[in-house]
Amino acid sequence: MTTIRGRDLRGTARARMAIALLAVLGLLAGCRSNATAHRGKAKLPWYTSEIRYEPGYAIHPLGAFMPAPDSKKFAGKRSFDTVVLKNEYLRVEVAPEAGGAIYRAIYRPTGDDLFFYEGKAKDWLPYWESGVKVSFPYREHGVATIQPASYRVLQRDDGSATVAMWMEFSRFHEPYHATFYGRHSAMLLSQHVTIRPGEGWFEVTYRIVNPAPYRQGRQIWNDAFFPRNHTRRGAVQADAQPPAETTTEFILPAAYVSNHSGRDFRKFDESHTPLAIYTEPHTSIFTWDIPYGFAGMWYPQVKVNRLRLFDPGIAPGVKLFLLGDGSYKAGTLSTHCYNFTEIWGGFDNIFEGVENWIGPGQAYQFTHRFAFIKGIGKVDYANNDVAVNVEFGGNAPQVEAVTLRPVEKLTAALDGEPLGGSAPCAPDRPARFALPAGTTAGRLVLTANGRVILDQQFPLHVPNDTSDHDRIRDCLKHSGRRYELNDCGGEAWYRSAIGRYPKGSTGRGRVLYRDGQLDKAIECLQEAVRNDPADGEAWHLLAAALLEAGLPADAKITFDRAATAGKPYAPAWYFCALTAIANNDTAGAAQMLGKLVRADPRNWEGRLLKAYLEAHLHAARRQALTDALALGAEDPADPRAQFVLAHCARAAGDENLAAQAETALEQLMKEPGAETRLKEFEAATRGEYKPPKRLQPAE
Repeated sequence: MTTIRGRDLRGTARARMAIALLAVLGLLAGCRSNATAHRGKAKLPWYTSEIRYEPGYAIHPLGAFMPAPDSKKFAGKRSFDTVVLKNEYLRVEVAPEAGGAIYRAIYRPTGDDLFFYEGKAKDWLPYWESGVKVSFPYREHGVATIQPASYRVLQRDDGSATVAMWMEFSRFHEPYHATFYGRHSAMLLSQHVTIRPGEGWFEVTYRIVNPAPYRQGRQIWNDAFFPRNHTRRGAVQADAQPPAETTTEFILPAAYVSNHSGRDFRKFDESHTPLAIYTEPHTSIFTWDIPYGFAGMWYPQVKVNRLRLFDPGIAPGVKLFLLGDGSYKAGTLSTHCYNFTEIWGGFDNIFEGVENWIGPGQAYQFTHRFAFIKGIGKVDYANNDVAVNVEFGGNAPQVEAVTLRPVEKLTAALDGEPLGGSAPCAPDRPARFALPAGTTAGRLVLTANGRVILDQQFPLHVPNDTSDHDRIRDCLKHSGRRYELNDCGGEAWYRSAIGRYPKGSTGRGRVLYRDGQLDKAIECLQEAVRNDPADGEAWHLLAAALLEAGLPADAKITFDRAATAGKPYAPAWYFCALTAIANNDTAGAAQMLGKLVRADPRNWEGRLLKAYLEAHLHAARRQALTDALALGAEDPADPRAQFVLAHCARAAGDENLAAQAETALEQLMKEPGAETRLKEFEAATRGEYKPPKRLQPAE
């Protein structure tokens, strides 16, 4: 599929003319070629275990995390549709129908795989040990091959190509889904995989939205599989025999690490980076304080670095996993597990210690970038512009650099003194600068075509910062908060939180309401507001329970109280707006949603509804269209954003834009749960509330 300006083009004469025009304009401007996107196929050996079928999907046999070896069977070849993104340096294959997994990525200058490639697909977990996959709603191993994502492909004005995917999980509400895959969640997931022309990395953005009226744990991770070994013969893939000696090292600038649940908390330094020192059957390493936004693997035999770039201020989670050195066993279906090392990432530091909430209506996202760096030593520092190796001492101290975009003139200075002229540099063209003999430290500045791309002291200092450690430990305690936030960690953990919150508390009432125990929730929350009349969240939850219990008049009064309490709760404005809509007061509803968005700019649900409503107000139609375009650009995968864009465009008289949004909406409605979520939003536009589907209790 090809698109221009985010608009889908089919195989028509108009499409071919548009593509030809883009090519001509590119030549006239002297610019590099655009990134491209096209459909592909991945035909893989398909392995299955004894499975049980429910309408539309399959799950594990009850009681089996991993099927017994004798239950795993080869079931022929299976073909997966893929979307192939490509620029000068990378070829990235995405499999939307397999949970949106990034199936494979190739560094085009050498043909090397960026990730581990198993070459198989399976219906058990871990289901797809290749490339990169999301772990949501379950924090670890996550989405299965049986859960497809709807998607669309965009080619933007800057020449980038994106495959935007969307998934929902409320349909997995039967009780056995509490411990199996897929799992139930009230939240929504988008994945945006993007490649840009002339860049040596690609990126994937993970975005979650909470449309429920209660806050939940902001828990999402992803998992990148890197080869354990890369020798002069190439990366050791699938179940190939590994070399007798592992020389690979972690790239991990952290001061403290632990195992799962904070166990074996310890200091970490460069002496702990060789993989060969880890001999336990399974090794997990969680960082507690990573200050720099890079991590990865170093393969000294071939001078290759595989990197993940990220923002530790948004998503500090870095977990490494590998099987112990020397534990390789040939001849089983799990042989390949020895040949990869996993690098996980997410909002939290440790799976079991969720640290942050996502409020009602809110959206949060983080982005990871992946790069293949060849021809320099072990990366000492990396950002979105450059990766560097700084070698002090020895006979030839030097700086080695690979820029992640081509530059004609890269210059270097150490402590203000230039290091020998300039050099061109690119993702496939390292640059080197000699250091003065005897240099042991200094501040390195790299300038690319006149722009500073690095200003950093070396050797790199990892601060001994323990300021967050007490907070992380607190999240690991067996408290109501931990069980509620970590609700995907076991068998509906949030239910275990009920008894860990005091009677008459907001926390207990929140979990009771989430679980659908309306009478108990109302009783608990009425006590909570008596104890603290300023608690806006308690008023809000009480109002939501009253509304769902069929008491709309009482709910309206209570939502008003929540919005104006001593500790006002902004999400209540959304429900106040629903009441105004039901009373045909569109202008008043839009004003209430404006208050919500000003108080909570992350409130995606409020922004969607506000834009939709303002399209009905003549004076606000242009602003509504501007807001709808911004929503569609922020999350091009959410079908509701395209629904709103089509509505606002038509109200503003732009039929072409409306038709384009409807085409995109048609593509995104192919996700099995999309129709339910769109109906929920359409109900809101009429002032009606549809409560979230809940995980059913086991009998």
